[in-house]
Amino acid sequence: MVSLEDYKIAIFTRSANYKLYKMSDSTIELPFKHYRFTFTTAHGYLYKILKYNIDYAINIDEDAFVVDNNALLELLKYCIEEKIVNCGMRDGGVSPVRYGNPIVTNPFFNILDVRQIRKKFSKREVGEYRYKIIDYDKLLKNVTLPFKYENTPYYESFYPFFLWLNVNSKVYYLNATEHDDKFSTILYNQLGEKMLYHSWYSREFEKNEFHTQRIMDLYCLCEGKDIRLSFSEKIRVWLELRINQNVIPWILPIRRKLIKLMSSK
Repeated sequence: MVSLEDYKIAIFTRSANYKLYKMSDSTIELPFKHYRFTFTTAHGYLYKILKYNIDYAINIDEDAFVVDNNALLELLKYCIEEKIVNCGMRDGGVSPVRYGNPIVTNPFFNILDVRQIRKKFSKREVGEYRYKIIDYDKLLKNVTLPFKYENTPYYESFYPFFLWLNVNSKVYYLNATEHDDKFSTILYNQLGEKMLYHSWYSREFEKNEFHTQRIMDLYCLCEGKDIRLSFSEKIRVWLELRINQNVIPWILPIRRKLIKLMSSK
């Protein structure tokens, strides 16, 4: 019988919208510290998690809302009992809104055994999975996927990490179905219990009227409370939005060139 008190566990969220983060956080009723990361790349965020002195990480997107915290805890215990290093939803073949690589788990939700990942982690080896030949016939043997997918290592910047991780470690793929709004994803735990909703299109929140209302409706199904921001929090939201819109697009290309230059030396 697993006792979660025996493990160091933390929750992590890569966030670009403080209000959306607060909405997601308000649906999480778990006894673990919640860390918010801002201004990180999709793969750099994952590397940052590995630096924390923890045993397990629960990774949840800011536009993902927990509908059953007990179901999530049961999944966490299952992952510990079964020595699963990573669990999450396939990024292709499971959802009609994602048609990427089915070996990769999309990082809108993961449970990661940080201890085991740290033992083997190498940025060099991860980088090799951009070009490594993978035996997809073997990995997808006896697997039937209802939607289209592409066996590509280039679809997202986090692909090499999850290809390396899922090819070399014990992975558990979660089942999911499409929500009635035809955009969101309903994620289930190992017992088939509804666990959380993921809205997608977080970048359109409070920019696009349709997606903003759709995300709010999804949130209300889980929490039902309006999020009220203080004056200082509103300033924080405004400032982060300006940085994400006006500063980050200029910095990222420069950063990529510097990394490429340093790696070539």
